[in-house]
Amino acid sequence: MMKFKGIFLFINLILLSVSCNGQNKSTKSAKDIYAIETEIKHFDKEPHYGANISTSNCSFEILINDVPVIKYKDNSGGSLSGSYFPLNWDIIQKGPQKITIRLSPGFNQNTKSMHSSLMKNSGVQILIKKSFIGKDGSWSDEEEVTTYTTPQKIEEGKEVSTFDGQNFFEDSFTFDAEVPYKINILDNAEVLFAKDKDQLQALEIEVVAKYNEIRGIYMKGTKDDLANVVYEKEKRLAQQMYLSSEEIKNNWDKEYQFRTDEDLEFFDLKPIEKYKMTFYAHGKLVCLEKINNEKSALWGGFKRKDKGLGTTTYIQLYLYRPKNSKELQVY
Repeated sequence: MMKFKGIFLFINLILLSVSCNGQNKSTKSAKDIYAIETEIKHFDKEPHYGANISTSNCSFEILINDVPVIKYKDNSGGSLSGSYFPLNWDIIQKGPQKITIRLSPGFNQNTKSMHSSLMKNSGVQILIKKSFIGKDGSWSDEEEVTTYTTPQKIEEGKEVSTFDGQNFFEDSFTFDAEVPYKINILDNAEVLFAKDKDQLQALEIEVVAKYNEIRGIYMKGTKDDLANVVYEKEKRLAQQMYLSSEEIKNNWDKEYQFRTDEDLEFFDLKPIEKYKMTFYAHGKLVCLEKINNEKSALWGGFKRKDKGLGTTTYIQLYLYRPKNSKELQVY
């Protein structure tokens, strides 16, 4: 009997050791976020790419490599005028980068409702630029890479859109990026999109559960719990943006609003509801978007102690599943 008890105890010790080692390997904390800079590479030349985007009389979505850069629902008749959006965090390797433009009707200020179609002055212009940050922290002059303008024609001596009267327009163009890094996360990810309704319903259950898990961390967990979920995402972004240790720490301390932050008076996230499931990256990324504005279904608000008004926040989550894995992870 003692012999069997000894064997049983030995097996339990092995299993406990394996379990602890696995936990230590996978569990991350805020300290690990601060140390990400030691896990990424820096290069003599670190090019940053960005887009200056101007729009007129339309709602629009702009994607790079099938991942959204910006999604804008025109609910007021407003527009963008050369607004800058960084692109590196959606560039995974050097070579051709595909920009996709999707236009839909804008807001009619006279009827206080959406136009039924795109108008003659609907359109978008995208200017792709490249710049560098020197070792002293100074930015180089921006270099123009390419410019795109939605197709136009001459009508009565004026340039007007070629898609006047349509309720949707899509176009694309490419530019070459010379980034020195390569991110292979999606190379090893499953395609989640499926035409089978049962598969989609099963996936939706998983996605909603993951969103609720992360909402639960924000509402009841610790910032170390949050770090464990988003560590790989932060590591990826730090590499793509060539972040310094100070920048990584600053982003984590200030950009991730959390209910336990000392400068917050109020923090809340709404239940996951009234959403649609949307796929990106050729079906490898999935997210939940609010039906009314197509922003993240993980949303709520916070108020800083030194501010008079609260702020609405949308926490963007893209999920993927590594090959040979059953678990969805944050991209």
